[in-house]
Amino acid sequence: MLDIIQTEVIVVGGGGCGLTLSSFLSDYGIDHFVFERRSGTSKLPKAHYLNQRSMEALRQHQMVDEILEKGAPSRNFSQAIWRTSLGGDGPLDQKLIHSLNSFGGDDGSATSQTYGRDAPLRSNNIPQVRLEPILLRLAEKRNPGRILFGTTVIDFSDDGDSVFATVQDSDGKEKKYQAKYLVAADGGKTIGPKIGVVMHGVTGVADMVSTHFSADLSQYWDDKWFACHFINGDGGTVLESGAVVPMGPTWGRKSQEWVCHLGFDINDKDRLNEDLLVSRIRDLMKIPNLDMKVHTINHWIIERVLANKFREGRIFIAGDAAHRHPPTTGLGLNTAIEDANNLSWKLYLALRGKADPSILDTYDSERRAVGKRNCDWGLFTFQNTSVINASIGLIKGDKKGNQEKFKALFEDSESGRSFLAQTRRITDSQCVEFSAHDLELGFRYENGFHLSDGTPAPEQDPLGQIYSPCTRPGQRLPHAWLDTENGEIISTHDLVGKQGAMVLITDKQGSDWISAVSKLMEKHNLTINTAQIGQNNQYIDRDDNWAKYKDIRAGGAILVRPDNFVAWRSLAPSEREGQELVEAVDKLLNKKDAGTIGHINGGTNGVTNGVKA
Repeated sequence: MLDIIQTEVIVVGGGGCGLTLSSFLSDYGIDHFVFERRSGTSKLPKAHYLNQRSMEALRQHQMVDEILEKGAPSRNFSQAIWRTSLGGDGPLDQKLIHSLNSFGGDDGSATSQTYGRDAPLRSNNIPQVRLEPILLRLAEKRNPGRILFGTTVIDFSDDGDSVFATVQDSDGKEKKYQAKYLVAADGGKTIGPKIGVVMHGVTGVADMVSTHFSADLSQYWDDKWFACHFINGDGGTVLESGAVVPMGPTWGRKSQEWVCHLGFDINDKDRLNEDLLVSRIRDLMKIPNLDMKVHTINHWIIERVLANKFREGRIFIAGDAAHRHPPTTGLGLNTAIEDANNLSWKLYLALRGKADPSILDTYDSERRAVGKRNCDWGLFTFQNTSVINASIGLIKGDKKGNQEKFKALFEDSESGRSFLAQTRRITDSQCVEFSAHDLELGFRYENGFHLSDGTPAPEQDPLGQIYSPCTRPGQRLPHAWLDTENGEIISTHDLVGKQGAMVLITDKQGSDWISAVSKLMEKHNLTINTAQIGQNNQYIDRDDNWAKYKDIRAGGAILVRPDNFVAWRSLAPSEREGQELVEAVDKLLNKKDAGTIGHINGGTNGVTNGVKA
């Protein structure tokens, strides 16, 4: 009979989601193991875009230094380009169809300045083949000897009080583990189906083939390009065209590695003929003699699917196991990182007895709603790419007709210029992919670990562009730079720290709130930092951005969760010596001596009702 190894959390899956979750759990002091069936990290570039929300979450946990060192500077992915080709000397070769600012860029534009204002870090671009080793090193350093690759979970069970897992290493040796909770970040391969997870949505949209290769494209590339999409008369519609993206490790025109994404109809028999890929890529770029060294070829099916539940008993799912998206807008890994960010601190509060375990139900209510929005957005932005081709009038297989349309598109005439201007205007609609600033930073939790203050939800930009910072409960805490008393410059996001603390933000008029925090810390054995912001306060609002976005009057207060989302706020000073805050925290933690949590209904004390774990 196998000896049972005790731990607090088992993480199944050592990809981007599982490794990130491991580092977060380590920061919260949670004993855990990670089991990954692969022998090593990803050999495919796959996901490579880290949006601002992911970067600030990783920054909070001191995980960004090597990413910033090895990832692309923002200038090197500040434009998305549509061209007829990279090379070639024909009359329709190397023609620019359109360009878009991507991910805020770093070009001094108003868009760029907005991105720079709204978060402590800009987005980053680093392929998963280089990101995962960084995440693995960080996880192993914080949890040595417990990140186990080449180890497969072959059986598991949940008896209501514990989760048991039997694992097998690469030599066939088995061990058994007992934990309080299990998190499946395994891409949906093993755990989900066995606990009744059903993935709902659209699958089989298209077969994408990603070819990772080395080549010298320096004479054709521009340092600012994030991606070059090809549409030409020889290619045709979206499934006959493709895109090339630099993969570093040197960035800009001197990138040594690239990936080419080609689309195939799901019924196209040639999609499995990898011998045709190299010639097709050369033809697409119009560089027939390009010296290419192919590293990997990856087939993947475009789908938009969402799990019917993110939790069953003591088992949670996260990342691709919970949601899978088309690649546009880069939502896969970014949504997974936020899953880990959301779940990790809730596990900490539950495991340490600082909150009732029922708070863990808010992981499903918060993250599944965002997962649906992101799945829908990924499909929406992927489908919109066909609009660009349709604006030119391309027809699949009509090579002669398509060539004539491209001649008309670039004709030096009044009609040609009008045709091109209209095509560019329609191509601008793909901003929903490349500058979805509000989608990335402005997502909010309508039901979950927060208390409504009765204020209406702010309007959101339906095109996902304009992010409006606010401190309404359920929303991300606005970023603002602060000057400290000892001369440091920090973000409002740094006030929480990485140890599972909350923070109460007020000003000099909020002394009643500060006094209430002391009572709460003693009552619940909870860490709540305090920060008073304003002139002649503990922290000085460096650029007046906090004054613009705090949404509270003098003496008001904001309680911020460990993941930098707002849990509660008072728009005005306390009327009962801070007792409002004490009652709010009692309700949030849902401890038996604090009464039950009510459903959010627009009142002052409601949050989602939880079921005891």
